[in-house]
Amino acid sequence: MSINPKNKSNASTESKLLLHVPSPEWQDQIIYFLMADRFADGNPNNNDLGANEYNPSKESHYSGGDLQGVINQLDYIKNLGATAVWTTPIVANQWWTNEANYGGYHGYWAIDFSDVDKHLGTIDTYKTLSDQLHRRGMYLIQDIVVNHTGNFFNYHNGVDGYDPNDTAKNFFLMEKPTSLQPAPTQAPFDLINRNNTVHVNANIYNWTPSIKDYNDTSQQFTYQLATLADINTKNPVVINRFKQIYGDWIKSVGVDAFRIDTVRYVEHEFFHKFMHDSDGIHAVAKSTGRDKFLAFGEVFDTSKAYQNDAEYRVASYLGTEEKPELNSLISFPLHHELKTVFAQGFPTEQLSYRIKQHMEIYSNPYVIPTFIDNHDMARFLASGDVAGFKQALATIFTIPGIPVIYQGSAQAMIESRQAMFKGGYMADKDYFDQETELYKFIAELSHLRIRDKLFTRGSLEMIAANKNGPGLLAYKREYQGRTVLVMFNTSGHDILVNGMKVSSQSASLRTLFGDVSGMSLDASGYLTTRFPSRSIVIAELESNDVNVASVSGKIAINTSRPVQTVTQDIVITGRSSYPNSKLLLIKNTYLETAREITTDGTGNWQITYPVSNLGQEQVSLVVYHPESNTISNEFTFDTFVETPDRSFTFSDPIGDDVGLNSNLSAPTHSQSIGQQDIIAAKTELGGEVLKLTLTMKQLTNDWLPTNGFDNVAFSLFFDLPGKEGIKTLPMLNAEMPFDWTWDLGHVIYGWGNTTFSAQNANAHHQGKKFGIAPRVTVDKSLKTISFSYRASDFGVTSWLNSHVYITTWDITGEGAYRELTPTPELWSFGGGKHNDAKIIDYLEITIKG
Repeated sequence: MSINPKNKSNASTESKLLLHVPSPEWQDQIIYFLMADRFADGNPNNNDLGANEYNPSKESHYSGGDLQGVINQLDYIKNLGATAVWTTPIVANQWWTNEANYGGYHGYWAIDFSDVDKHLGTIDTYKTLSDQLHRRGMYLIQDIVVNHTGNFFNYHNGVDGYDPNDTAKNFFLMEKPTSLQPAPTQAPFDLINRNNTVHVNANIYNWTPSIKDYNDTSQQFTYQLATLADINTKNPVVINRFKQIYGDWIKSVGVDAFRIDTVRYVEHEFFHKFMHDSDGIHAVAKSTGRDKFLAFGEVFDTSKAYQNDAEYRVASYLGTEEKPELNSLISFPLHHELKTVFAQGFPTEQLSYRIKQHMEIYSNPYVIPTFIDNHDMARFLASGDVAGFKQALATIFTIPGIPVIYQGSAQAMIESRQAMFKGGYMADKDYFDQETELYKFIAELSHLRIRDKLFTRGSLEMIAANKNGPGLLAYKREYQGRTVLVMFNTSGHDILVNGMKVSSQSASLRTLFGDVSGMSLDASGYLTTRFPSRSIVIAELESNDVNVASVSGKIAINTSRPVQTVTQDIVITGRSSYPNSKLLLIKNTYLETAREITTDGTGNWQITYPVSNLGQEQVSLVVYHPESNTISNEFTFDTFVETPDRSFTFSDPIGDDVGLNSNLSAPTHSQSIGQQDIIAAKTELGGEVLKLTLTMKQLTNDWLPTNGFDNVAFSLFFDLPGKEGIKTLPMLNAEMPFDWTWDLGHVIYGWGNTTFSAQNANAHHQGKKFGIAPRVTVDKSLKTISFSYRASDFGVTSWLNSHVYITTWDITGEGAYRELTPTPELWSFGGGKHNDAKIIDYLEITIKG
């Protein structure tokens, strides 16, 4: 056993602990994920260990959470409905690195993979956590790392200073020999020095700089991830050592599953051996009675809309039947689509497609962890609203997979790494309230899922989605002769569910969640109904003993003329069996924007459909007779308007990215040179669409950002005519210029895109979220980024005579504005105080009427 001897527990005490239990059926579980340092402080005595590493006022330092705190709050977790607890790594970590100006409180910078970090407790505390979970019928999931240790070596000038034929050239150790933690302490990972012959011959590390090209497989597997010392996972010594280290955690503590960090940066062969060798993890787990040990890996990757390349890259780490690797992966492609659809208002058909890929590409989608929030990216509520968050939660609780709930989600937290205990990072109180709206909502979903195996074992069939924008998403779950219908309206408007085929016969709907009053299937099993905005319905189909009369009336749209792309107003005609009546022409299912049609004495009708919105738009039209619930055939086409009604251009000096007082400078890393410098802007108006295009001095996407650009964040504020806004700019320590006030805010960076109103906004909080975001297009060759805003999405009557204040800075992957310090650092802006304006470049424009 390799567990640190300083942490060996008393044998008599250990014999009383319930450490080993059989593996559960993982598809039936619900996981609660927590950051050990940010969850709960059970032992204040281990907070500050005297290395200047503890400072709960800063996100970069230890905050005080520990394993005893987790033990103290297990009932909070269990009452939420979770059946397993996954903690960030609990191993001994690098407490601080001057190079990155950051600490290893998160657990992913190990110096000893076999020891518990002293800030978190001891091996005995960890065993007590395992015991207490098992006594509650719950399970322990350990987060493990095999790709890297901490920040210990680098190369001068990064990739440019690296010579693969002479890996000693420009090499340097990041920590001085006299520092508290100059190197990992555990053999063989302490052999960190490229200039030491013994260390070189051991070949424990890849002597490489940080990854520059994430599409280069060689860099992906052998280069450092942001200066984290990359372990040579091809070395048999490394493989065998990791099998022994992590096998010991199972045997000595009773770990029930692993979450494996940074999987995509490790060779496939490693995981086959690590998991499946005769002395590998599965063999060790079986020796403790765990025949279904779960190992789910982090392969952070996303697919573009209607593409599934990321799913295949993620699934590749499952291996093959002949050469298996891991038995589960985290659902990152699905996670991305959940946010774009429920937080940003993208078409629900994108999520329908993504769920289908989830079901088809993974060999066992029922054990794939599904999630919305985690510690590495901005929370859902940083960009979306509570209504959308509830819909996203309801999705992961009603599709196949293992739902994962991140700490703070039940408390409506916005900051990714905020502590849940009073005195911790950003926490002025404890956040363990079991009466909050979201806590009770999640608990209700949890109990529904746990008590009904239809949700953990049933088949899934997608049956309806809107390809044109937010609106209907619907699917069925079937199990042992039962059928449950799940429906969402992601739009902020009531919609018409348009003859959705649910069953082969009439049925009534018995509500399991939500409101189904007035909803039933017609004689042929179709559902036509008004569906309120942002609604959720989970309902079981029950046979209907009452004969349902079929609709006798008819409505038809004439679609004989070939229509593909329409560039000007189009006349649409049709007929109905309702003479001299009022009908509704409904675009993209939205009832609130329906246009009224009057039929003539023979039931015929005609209407001119206007085509004015700038750019390309997908249109779906139906005609509806509300009194009889009769609906026409669907008429679909695309519109395209190339020439704007109005266009304005604006210029901005090159090199003026120096702040409001000309004293600021960008972070010092190589990918932050000119990315925040605006040199031109262009606004184009057409119909209700405003297209804003920014030209930048430099545009990069090296970190594979989902929005197509990185190392810059835009905070835009619109002063709309006829509205009373506010002066204060949230999060920026600044105000609107001139006599402007803002009514509509938009913040976008590589991995986030959110819009909000001034309602409830202040210096520290954005206003009420709209739950829909502008579409983004990026042209790297032209260095342009374009945003398209639709007036009706934001309650805007006209864009004319609006003022727009455009500012730049940068935002971390977790969603926080980067710090401002007196001098620039690797990831911090320089030249000011912490509370100075976080604006490095800006442009003021007016859209003249």
